[in-house]
Amino acid sequence: MAKKKSINKEIHQKGELLEDQNKQNAETSHDRIEVKEEKVEFNQPAVEQIPETQTKKSNQSEFTSEDVEQNKYVAVFSYLSILVLIPLLLKRDSAFCQKHAKQGLVWLAFLLVTSFCYFIPVLNILYALVVIVVTITCFVKTLQGKYWAIPVIARWAEKINL
Repeated sequence: MAKKKSINKEIHQKGELLEDQNKQNAETSHDRIEVKEEKVEFNQPAVEQIPETQTKKSNQSEFTSEDVEQNKYVAVFSYLSILVLIPLLLKRDSAFCQKHAKQGLVWLAFLLVTSFCYFIPVLNILYALVVIVVTITCFVKTLQGKYWAIPVIARWAEKINL
């Protein structure tokens, strides 16, 4: 019995020693974590920011405000199928109308080439939604006096010389 008590006492002492060591380890590891967090903050690479003027071309600066105000209602015809000929032929002196007309001409060609999508059951709905959204966006931006470059179409439109 005395032997059991001494063993229990020894186990209890070892348990206390382990608890003390765990507390010390926790305190020192907590200190280490704080130090590591501070190092991470200082070692983060600086992010180089490119000014917005370098990343985007300014399409608005090439048009005069007078040109935009006088011709934005005619430029809307650029996105109405064959009516693209109105701004293309009638407003040859307006940079705003010509830019929209060139994009509208390529948009019309794109629609004619991809019109087979209307015969594919599920694709026809998605295609129609894309066409409607792009056309309405072009309408709105043109009436606001802005030029919105349709993502792929605009690159082709810039290559047209009329």
